[in-house]
Amino acid sequence: MAINKRSIVNKVKNYFSSPRGGKTIPYRTGSFLIRWFCGTSYARNDYFKKKVRLINTFLEETKIKESSPELIHKMLNAFFLKKWRIMAISNLSSKKFKKYVRIQNLDVFRENYDKGKGVILVGSHLGLAEVAISLFPRIGYTDFYTVIGSRGAESEKFTGINKNIEAKTLVFANFSDVELIKLMMKAKHVLEEGGIIHLLGDGYHGKSSLTFPFIGKLRGFRGSYAELALSTDAQIIPLFIIPNDHGRITVDLRQPLDKGSEEQSREERTAHIISQYVEQLAKEWKKSPQFVNWGHMTKYLHHIDKE
Repeated sequence: MAINKRSIVNKVKNYFSSPRGGKTIPYRTGSFLIRWFCGTSYARNDYFKKKVRLINTFLEETKIKESSPELIHKMLNAFFLKKWRIMAISNLSSKKFKKYVRIQNLDVFRENYDKGKGVILVGSHLGLAEVAISLFPRIGYTDFYTVIGSRGAESEKFTGINKNIEAKTLVFANFSDVELIKLMMKAKHVLEEGGIIHLLGDGYHGKSSLTFPFIGKLRGFRGSYAELALSTDAQIIPLFIIPNDHGRITVDLRQPLDKGSEEQSREERTAHIISQYVEQLAKEWKKSPQFVNWGHMTKYLHHIDKE
């Protein structure tokens, strides 16, 4: 009888992705198994055949790096069973959390948080942004709110995350003008109380955007976080959460973005803020393409406008 490899892999995948898998599979063991599987010829040539085609097309069009079996291995390893990794990290003991998660520049974050004017953490679809959902409440910041679409909030993204350290959420169904105003008012209230708003700065939700050159093409970036910061005097801190090949996580908190001067118009200051984030994001894409979300690779390839 022929062995159906795909069926076996899918069964294992389903167990990993279940809340039980997120609690019971040791993080080191799970990370090793994911890395081993993503390095097999079956994974590269069969199971992830379509993803490998997408990755190669992305690498060829961006000219960021030349494709190689080693790079393909890293790019598959970065996102396969991402859901399990997010759950498992939230369920780590304090001792193992310190072993596997390294937070850079936490002092910079604390210094700005302690000013009491609120902090906006701007993540991206690069690496494991969802780790923030449990990370900041774990280290004591209970006034941490993640902005998320209703589909994401109701999806498996939040299933299995440790309920004791799960972030509060500000949920939107769609970005109508009325809903956008309501969401901004809620976020503004959190910041005015000295809290933390976490959102993704490279998302495609929203009605208005500013266009910037980005990896050889032109694309729009939403400016809601910049406008929010200017109306509350909150600090904007870029956040990149990156796993290495063996599953260890680096949480990179950057210096706050410069918000311009009072002499500039609101539009000029908004563009100035967003341009800094776009520059940092482009550098991360070029340095570590293995951490670019597969969905955003597809979106990038669909952009037509060239610089």
